[in-house]
Amino acid sequence: MERKKNLKQEPNSRIVGIDFGNTNSGVAYWDASGQPKVITNLEGDYLTPSIVYFGDDEILVGAPAKNMMFIDPEHTVKGCKEYMGTEKSYFKTKSGREITPMTCAIEIFKHLRKSCVKFFSDEQAANKAVITVPAYFTENEKQAVKSAAEKAGILVLRLIHEPTAAALACGLSERSDALYLISDFGGGTYDVSLVQFSGGKSEVLTNAGEKHLGGKDVDEILLKMVAEKFRAEANIEVSPESCPEDYYAIWDSVTHAKHLLSSKGKVKIAPRAMGKQIVMEITREQYDAAISGLIKKAHEVNNRVLEQASVKAEDITAVIPVGGSSRIPAFRAHMERKFGKDKVIGGKVTPDHAIAEGAVIMAAKIISTESGIINSETLEAIPGPPIETIDVVSHSLGVAIQEKASGAAYCSVVLEKDTPAPCQMEKFYSSVNESQTGFNIQVLQGEDGKLVSECTVVAEKLLNFPARNPEEKSIKVTIGYDESGMVKVVVDDLVSKKSEDITIDFYAKAKE
Repeated sequence: MERKKNLKQEPNSRIVGIDFGNTNSGVAYWDASGQPKVITNLEGDYLTPSIVYFGDDEILVGAPAKNMMFIDPEHTVKGCKEYMGTEKSYFKTKSGREITPMTCAIEIFKHLRKSCVKFFSDEQAANKAVITVPAYFTENEKQAVKSAAEKAGILVLRLIHEPTAAALACGLSERSDALYLISDFGGGTYDVSLVQFSGGKSEVLTNAGEKHLGGKDVDEILLKMVAEKFRAEANIEVSPESCPEDYYAIWDSVTHAKHLLSSKGKVKIAPRAMGKQIVMEITREQYDAAISGLIKKAHEVNNRVLEQASVKAEDITAVIPVGGSSRIPAFRAHMERKFGKDKVIGGKVTPDHAIAEGAVIMAAKIISTESGIINSETLEAIPGPPIETIDVVSHSLGVAIQEKASGAAYCSVVLEKDTPAPCQMEKFYSSVNESQTGFNIQVLQGEDGKLVSECTVVAEKLLNFPARNPEEKSIKVTIGYDESGMVKVVVDDLVSKKSEDITIDFYAKAKE
């Protein structure tokens, strides 16, 4: 009861939605009129570049850090989201501090909080948030994002998938009995979700995606085109190693050219490297041809999500493209050819703001349904009728089991992909032999029957249980998704009546 009382006393500024992006990040809040709005950051911009600079005596985030890419690129990191949940090391500072994706993410979340404090003039601003993640993020990656936000002083109310947030932001809850394809083409990932609206319920039917398909891949293709031009005309090799400052200046110019090509038939750039300059024209036709492989990959994801749900393109009521890369003309043209020009719509918000605004709508719903109040706005004040939002499990999760005859270890799925969440499933297992007392429980992301080497280990713990009859299934494994969008794993021994929670051992609790 005390927790609910405290929620009622908190103003809008303290409960926000955060879009943690690979290229840019943003924060939305619930304004007094009952609408989601995006805040301006410390620099006065709506979007914060997801870039961090680690100097000897200062840490910069966003636009100031982006400027340092041209001055000190070796100590500047962009795109850390792509490596969340890994132990990748970028470099060590002079003080010996190791810079990892987790380190960078914490600083980005801190910057977003500071931006909220300034915007609202409230020291407690953004102390609670719903944070979005790609639908195809692994459990390690999700846990890493949650951990980074918490280390920055943000209580994570829930993690929700980016396409789900986009569906909320586009006001789709105002429609009924329709099937929507939410296409999220961002800076680092491409995610697609099929969302069914019916009878006051928003239900995600299935997800598909590519973790390494986004605006950064477009940038890399354009950078290669420029490097080839330098090689042919100036006989020099342009790379992050050969001329880091020049390279990132070129990267800045090609990203600007990419944005212009969304509305122009051709652009000219005049990059410099190693004291030499070239003039290069890029036409829309050249651009489209260069990125055709990326568009093909997106096409394959679209087909996969349709196949998973056993629906056809003509069954889709409308397509909602979000994410900055959804502006690419070749991508838009592909979507219109696939689904029909009249079906590809933009919704109520801009592609860059949809994710953050959807996140704060979910935050408002969470607080309202917990009998909390956001500036006296109840659940009924949220745009559209009250609607139940149901997401699904993005990956099958199971445990490693050993085949007695061959000794091979493979995956036994406990919780299947596309199971509506929150959810919980259980399965029973036996020991390998009667003298076994050590049980190394590996929680896997993978499909039934796949070798462990073909799966992703997301949690692991060695448990000591008494010996037992190997003919009896006396160990119960329960895997579920809770309301916050996180995985819970519990192992119960029916012999000793001992219960172990192994969620705490997720590898994503990476070093800072």
